[in-house]
Amino acid sequence: MQRKQNKGENKRKKHSFSIQYKIMGITIIPLVFLGIVVSVIAQTLVKDAMINEVQNTLKSSAEAMYAAYDQNTGDYFEAKNGDIWKGGYNISQSSALLDAFKKDADTEITFFYGDKRVVTTAVDKKGNRILGSPAGATIKKKVLEKGENYFSSHVKINDTMYFGYYIPVYQDGSKTPIGMIFAGVERNAKMKSIMLIISTVVILVFICIALGMVVAMVISVSISKALKKSIRVVEQVSDGDLCVEIDPALMKRKDEIGDLSISMNTLKEKLKDSIETIKTNAQQVLQSSSVLEGVATTTVQSVHEVEQVVGQIAGSADNQAVIASQASDHVSDMGEKIQQTSSKVQQMRQQADNMQDAEKRALITIDKLMDSNEQVQNLINDIAMQTQQTNESASRIREAVDIISSIADETNLLSLNASIEAARAGEYGKGFAVVAEEIQKLAAQSTESSEKISAIIEKLMVDSNKAVEIMNRVTATVLAQTENMQETRENTEDVMGQITLSFESMHSIEESVDYLDTARQELITTVQNLAEIAEQNAKTTQEVSSNTNAVTGEFTKLKNSSTGLQNIAEQLEISTKYFSV
Repeated sequence: MQRKQNKGENKRKKHSFSIQYKIMGITIIPLVFLGIVVSVIAQTLVKDAMINEVQNTLKSSAEAMYAAYDQNTGDYFEAKNGDIWKGGYNISQSSALLDAFKKDADTEITFFYGDKRVVTTAVDKKGNRILGSPAGATIKKKVLEKGENYFSSHVKINDTMYFGYYIPVYQDGSKTPIGMIFAGVERNAKMKSIMLIISTVVILVFICIALGMVVAMVISVSISKALKKSIRVVEQVSDGDLCVEIDPALMKRKDEIGDLSISMNTLKEKLKDSIETIKTNAQQVLQSSSVLEGVATTTVQSVHEVEQVVGQIAGSADNQAVIASQASDHVSDMGEKIQQTSSKVQQMRQQADNMQDAEKRALITIDKLMDSNEQVQNLINDIAMQTQQTNESASRIREAVDIISSIADETNLLSLNASIEAARAGEYGKGFAVVAEEIQKLAAQSTESSEKISAIIEKLMVDSNKAVEIMNRVTATVLAQTENMQETRENTEDVMGQITLSFESMHSIEESVDYLDTARQELITTVQNLAEIAEQNAKTTQEVSSNTNAVTGEFTKLKNSSTGLQNIAEQLEISTKYFSV
């Protein structure tokens, strides 16, 4: 046991050493990486930002000076003495304006007319203003030719490097530059300021890294010590010592180690309670297993006796199932005969229904025929009446034709007399003779037409009399047909009465067959239920017998298991003695 504890102690030292430096490593390495990144950013972004700030400041200074000159009205021009003017303002003599601007903004200002310096604040080592010198080729191309603003971080003036910004100068209303304005500051002075800021940032970053390393070391040592204490507690619990006490300071911590210590204390208490419960239950199981073994032995004997009784019941249930099955077969045969009788009755009823429907349709047809005969009789009477009226009209027309023929004869006689009188009159009677001749022709035509009409009327009266004779024969035939249909209707109604009586008899037979079939179905259901119950009883007894055998086997297993359970309880009691509670 002592060797085991020493081995655990060596592991604790190795693990605590490892985790302490791991915690420091995962804290310090990101800090160092962050410091390097911040230093790089300070050297790039901060430098670029400061240079952009210088560029914007110089641009503002150049534009301000351009605005100061441009507020003068008039064009830029060069006088005969070489001075540059803006309207009435002499730019070449504006050194005082540029010096005042330099004093306020600490910025060098130069005005170029074309590419030549006209006025400037820049002076040489002797204090003389640097005038007349041209601008560089790149500056002229960018500003004077392309009309662009131009910034350079390496503008050399009198052996001194400057940050410089150039903007083009235009005549009013022109897009072609006539000059430019330069604004610049010494590069070294600005770079010193930039490097000072970068150095300050880097120093602060490394100070933060150093502080982070110290904090990481303190935290890692604290965590390592707390973990050592927790590991000792776990090892003591693993050795079976459940009376170990956890440092209250560990449980009061507000971090994960505090949560771990609380969980370990809870686990220890729960394990202690569980071991005590297991000890108590093991003793109870040991006692109960002895009792269970005796009960299992008694139960096995009782189950053997039940198994014998169930075998006898199973034999009786099988005989009952066979008898019920035979009864079901006989009832099924009787049901088939009843169903055949019912089917025949249904066929007879269907045939009677068809006959009744046919008789009804025949009566309807006879009624329709009688109605049609009556309508035909009425039509024949109407036709006879119309034919009689036609004969009367033909007689009156014949009388009128006779009158017309008589009038035509008289007219013809009068026309002859008129012709004679016209001939007597000579020249004076020629016109009257012509009229008399025409009247004579008309009279002849009237006579001819009346003769034709008389012939037609004679023919019409003959045909009409024949039609009246035919209609009289048709009327007699229709009356005879009506009497025959009436007799047919009476015979059909007698047949309908006999069919109705047959219906009533078949209905009585059908009701009896239905009642018999219902009783047969109830009997079949009862016998089937009885057969099913018998089969179910047989199956149940077989299942009970099987279950009884299974129960016997299970109780035998239970008896054996109770013996094994007793052995397990004894071993469990021995195992719990390992823990000290």
